[in-house]
Amino acid sequence: MAPVKKRLRELWSGAVARHGRTTLILLAVIITVGLGLRAERVVNPNADPGDDARAYFALSKALYEDGSYGGPEFRDSSDWSPGAPLLYATAFAATGGAREGTARVVEAILGVLAILVAYLLGRRIACGPAGLIAAAGVAVYPPFIHSTGAMLSEPPAIFTLPAGILAFLWAADRRGTWEWTVPGLLLGLTALIRPEYALPAGLLAVAALWVVWRRTGPRPALLATGALVAAMLVPIVPWTVRNAIVLDRAVPISTGGGKALYVGTYLPADGEYQRVKAALVERFEGRILEPGSEELDRVNPTPLFDRIAERYPDLPRDEALGKAGREQFWDYVGDQPLDYGAMTARKVWRVWSSGVGEAMESGPGRVVQVILVLLGLAGLFLLVRRGHLLEAAVFAIPIAAVTFVGAVSLASNRRSEVLMTLVFPLAGAVLARAGRNLSLSRSEAPAQP
Repeated sequence: MAPVKKRLRELWSGAVARHGRTTLILLAVIITVGLGLRAERVVNPNADPGDDARAYFALSKALYEDGSYGGPEFRDSSDWSPGAPLLYATAFAATGGAREGTARVVEAILGVLAILVAYLLGRRIACGPAGLIAAAGVAVYPPFIHSTGAMLSEPPAIFTLPAGILAFLWAADRRGTWEWTVPGLLLGLTALIRPEYALPAGLLAVAALWVVWRRTGPRPALLATGALVAAMLVPIVPWTVRNAIVLDRAVPISTGGGKALYVGTYLPADGEYQRVKAALVERFEGRILEPGSEELDRVNPTPLFDRIAERYPDLPRDEALGKAGREQFWDYVGDQPLDYGAMTARKVWRVWSSGVGEAMESGPGRVVQVILVLLGLAGLFLLVRRGHLLEAAVFAIPIAAVTFVGAVSLASNRRSEVLMTLVFPLAGAVLARAGRNLSLSRSEAPAQP
């Protein structure tokens, strides 16, 4: 027991030396608040978690109970990315039962870890106070709390994405080879959880190649990038092989992209899912239902999109919907380019102008959300101005890439939820810099007579 106590004292002394006692105490308070908010949502989950949450629970339960991905009665199960169901099914196996509460506990734990990662990111790109501001933001941001109350794919990615970015910067500082497997694995897991993050993962691999090449030459760059990419593929390749066997075609992570593309390019409905669904109900069933209404929510959308896919009977459903989406994209861009451009701008606004849940979808919540995003953009500018180009690029790549995905396909505020884990450290850097400048200006001000 004595050696353990000695080791703990050494760890605490080292942490105090690196971060400062006051900072550690404040960080502990922030983590405690974040844990409390998430624990409350574990005990009192969302009253209506939504269709996606119910689908993820069904997929996780099937994986735990019979090893299938959704079972024979689950239609188009491969439309859902497998990362979160695999994680939740593992938790079910560890606890001996398929219970939603177990998954929410996992989400809460990952949320607390994300608070710590946000602190480390803010400290890495700026200073300790910036890290504390970032941690506080992640701890109390309402969408993060809201998502803990349902089985969704965002909560795991809320941890893996910023952890991957932090590990990327750590590997760049170390200037070794095998260090790059850590960010590679985390970025690969993020893509398995949320497939749109495969694009920024690939772009970050290019960034790693460029950075290491300029620092140490081509051979170390190729080795480091090879280690990064190989680690990215570790969580993805087994599922790709599974898809090739089950679906009899090459699907790296999930289908569903075709449906998202069709919805996002449907100009008459402004690329909004609810409005597209209402338009399809009117077209195929002759009923006029309001977007967002309970009557529309009760309509099963699968047969509606099946009717669209029937235009191309020789293609699998997802590929058929993707082809329909590409065709209508070129039709609208060719015939109504200004209208389509305006719709794209509105879609980007929808991605970033609000957060998931009632708090951030309200008027005051939208104002706060926009302020946070503007502070994040100011943080990127600050990094560039200070010459921290690598840090600016590593933060900007996921933000820009996922925003692009939302702009060309299905756009919703869920696209930006995971990215807010990067916005908070950037905002923290700006606020900490502003606070420091204000403090200096006050201390240098001449005394009043």
